[in-house]
Amino acid sequence: MAQSTRLFPSIPLPAEEKVADRARGRRPALYPGRMSTPGGGDAERRVDVTVSPPTVEVRVEGHAVRISLRSYLSSHLLWTARHEAKLAEKIEAAHVAGRTRFSIEHRARVLSSIVASVAFLEAMINELYQDAADGHAPKGGHITPLSLECRQLMAELWQSTSSGMLEVIEKYERLLLFAHAPQLDRGGQVYENTRLVLRLRNAIVHFRPEDRSAEDELNKLQKGLQARGFADNALMVGSGNPWWPDKALGYGAAEWAHRSVQALADHVSDAIGIVPIYRKVEAGGWFGQTPGEVEP
Repeated sequence: MAQSTRLFPSIPLPAEEKVADRARGRRPALYPGRMSTPGGGDAERRVDVTVSPPTVEVRVEGHAVRISLRSYLSSHLLWTARHEAKLAEKIEAAHVAGRTRFSIEHRARVLSSIVASVAFLEAMINELYQDAADGHAPKGGHITPLSLECRQLMAELWQSTSSGMLEVIEKYERLLLFAHAPQLDRGGQVYENTRLVLRLRNAIVHFRPEDRSAEDELNKLQKGLQARGFADNALMVGSGNPWWPDKALGYGAAEWAHRSVQALADHVSDAIGIVPIYRKVEAGGWFGQTPGEVEP
């Protein structure tokens, strides 16, 4: 007889195992799951699975003890964007004013943060549509508060566009439409900032070299970024380098980027009445490590 799929409970490690982990200088595993095969007796065995709710759902299926994990990476990407921005801020804060310098680590932090910000924006909306397409709306699920009609429309769009081959903002706009929620104000700050972050990410990922001097006029993207008013890269203040990319790519740009994309995700989540995964993760303490903290 086919076995029904049930949610797999997660329980903490016993106290003695946590103590042993700390004694060995390791952090204890978060939320390990434990299960035994149905039926007990000689067939019973234990399997440990380490997961981090709510970003991973665990299920146990049938007598063969098949453990199925459903992972969600959007909150990991948002954590990365925030973390890298904070580390860039620390490098700028430690910089001696009046002495300009280039730091490859600083540049890496800023680039990583901006790219992760856009990756978060896309992963967050893709997770919602994929759950709808898979009919995955269990009790307490991320899209369960949405109406059946909304989830069906999401699934149809996903299947008809090769798993969401649309511009990322359009996917958010379609979701608002399906949920009968007010549409985004295309002249508003949330929409405009998100569009600009996407253009900034594209300028980085598809970078093309050009001859520039500090006296050259900024192009449309660069003027748009400068108009946002975030601080220039502190390592380059006072240098003769052109504003793009050396002065533009600093902590200020990274912080503005992740705040801007989260503002759109927040706006749409509130409008359609769901609690996104990243809010649950942040409320739970960011996996036990706040962005900007470095593991010992």
